[in-house]
Amino acid sequence: MKKMIIVTLALSLVSASLAFAATSAPQKISIFLNGKELKTRAGTEVKIIENHAYIPASVLRDARFAVEYKNSKLNLVNSYSHYTKNLIEMHLSNHEFTSKFNKIEQEVVDVLSKVILEEQVDISRLQQLIKEAESKGWIRPEVFTPVQDYNSFDFSDAGYSVESYKKASTELIAYVNTGDKERLKSFHEERKKALEYYDSYTYMYDRIFKLSYISATK
Repeated sequence: MKKMIIVTLALSLVSASLAFAATSAPQKISIFLNGKELKTRAGTEVKIIENHAYIPASVLRDARFAVEYKNSKLNLVNSYSHYTKNLIEMHLSNHEFTSKFNKIEQEVVDVLSKVILEEQVDISRLQQLIKEAESKGWIRPEVFTPVQDYNSFDFSDAGYSVESYKKASTELIAYVNTGDKERLKSFHEERKKALEYYDSYTYMYDRIFKLSYISATK
C-alpha cells in the first residue's frame, strides 16, 4: 500500500486557533495558491497537528506540482514554471528563425530584381544568410514540456524551409550564370516549397505556443 506523503506548509499557528479547533466541530481549511483556491477531495483535507498545518501530497499534485519522494528527499516542482519556460524558449527560437528567414526572402527579391533589370548580381549575401539559418539551434527536447496531446514538439518544417531555400538559391545562381530558364523554373518550385514549409511551421508554432500559454496561466 502506498504511503501518503505529507508536507508541512505553515508553522507557529496561534494557540487560540488550536483551542477553537479542539473545542469545535471540524472546520474546513481552505488552501489558496497565488490567490486561487485549490480544490480538495474527500480525505485530502488540511490537518492541524501540534502547531503544524499538513497538506497531503495529492493536493499538490492536483495543483500541478510534481511531487517526488526519493532517497529521503522530497522534491516539489511547480509545472507552471515548465510551461512558462516553453514560452520563453519558443519565443527566442522563433524570433531568431523568422528574422533570418525574412532576410533570406528579402535578399531573393533583391536578386530577382537585379536579374530582371539585367544588373550585376552578387549572391554572396544570400549564401551567407542561408548558411546562418542552417546553423541555427532549435529548442532542445529536454527543456520542453509536452502540452496536452503533444507528446513532443515538431518544428522540423522550419528546417525543411531553409533546406528548400538553399536548393532554390542554387537554381537561381545557375540561372544567373547560364540564363537557362529551366533553372529559373526550378528556382520558383523550390521557393514555393520553402514558403509552404514556412507556413506549416508557423501554424505548428502558434498552436503549441497557445497551448503552453493556456497551461501556464489557467
